[in-house]
Amino acid sequence: MRFFNIIPMILLSLILAVSCKVKKEMSLEDYAKIELEINLPSPDLDTVKVEEVTKKYGYTYQQFTDMFEKVKKDAKLKEKLGEIRLQEHRSGK
Repeated sequence: MRFFNIIPMILLSLILAVSCKVKKEMSLEDYAKIELEINLPSPDLDTVKVEEVTKKYGYTYQQFTDMFEKVKKDAKLKEKLGEIRLQEHRSGK
C-alpha cells in the first residue's frame, strides 16, 4: 500500500523538475510591455536596466535581444507590435 503513495510523489517531482527547466518563449505582448518600460531605442545602450526589467517579467536579457532582432527584421511582427501599442494607448485613456 505504501508503494502506491510513493509513485504519485515521484511523478510529481519529475513533472516539477521538467517544467522548471523549460524556458518560456517571449510573447509579442510581453515584449511590448518590456520595451515600453525600458524606453530605449536599443537594448545595448543600458544592459543593466534591460536585465532588471526582463528579469522582472521572467525573461533573460538574451531572450529580449533575440526578440528585438526578430521584430527588427520582420515587417509583420512590427505591424503586430504597432497594433498592440495602439491598443494599449487607446485603453490607457
